[in-house]
Amino acid sequence: MSDSTCPVLWRRTKRAKRLSLRIDPARRQVVVTYPHTVSLKRAEAFLDAHRDWVRDRLADLPPSFTVAPGASLPVAGRPVTLVHAPEQRQPARLQDKNLLIGGNLERFEQRVLCFLKKQAGLSLPGELLLLAAQMGCTPSAIACSNARSRWGSCTRAGRIMLNWRLALMPESVRRYVMIHELAHMTHFNHSRAFWAHVDRFHPHRPDAQTWLKTHGSALLALN
Repeated sequence: MSDSTCPVLWRRTKRAKRLSLRIDPARRQVVVTYPHTVSLKRAEAFLDAHRDWVRDRLADLPPSFTVAPGASLPVAGRPVTLVHAPEQRQPARLQDKNLLIGGNLERFEQRVLCFLKKQAGLSLPGELLLLAAQMGCTPSAIACSNARSRWGSCTRAGRIMLNWRLALMPESVRRYVMIHELAHMTHFNHSRAFWAHVDRFHPHRPDAQTWLKTHGSALLALN
């Protein structure tokens, strides 16, 4: 397998005890980690020996979202068609079932993502506060992030970070992620008591977790 076939990130570190590889679903690349005592040539041979495994894992990834005119993205829980409107003076405008993007085509994707992130910043904190009131807790701060490996986080001080891509998820899945983080304000662990607390406010947790496992990597691929 060559770098031209699939992006490969080579990680040589003293902490590694052995050669290993994994798929980064967000970046859709192979990550090869190898000890400091192992040569790159040997690491390349290791990857080549596992090319069938890599091919199968990449094939299992869900299709990534396309950000281009005519494509569809979920916005506010419903599919919205991306439309290039070069004559439009606004960078982005939501109209019925269309998201109209103005300006040059070269900046189309940038303006779509900018709009989505802005909408997430406006809607997600309010949704979280409503759930927090139901769960009897109050976050000390709320912010949106562009994390590529997690949907949310909660500190011991009660500061909650939410991945902006939550705004593109089905409402039930988004609620699960928020309830999960808010539950850490009561149980700062993943104990049985923690999961019982989550299930009290989201009885359909397995369905939400399955959705994240199936579709999450496609969302994380959005920059």
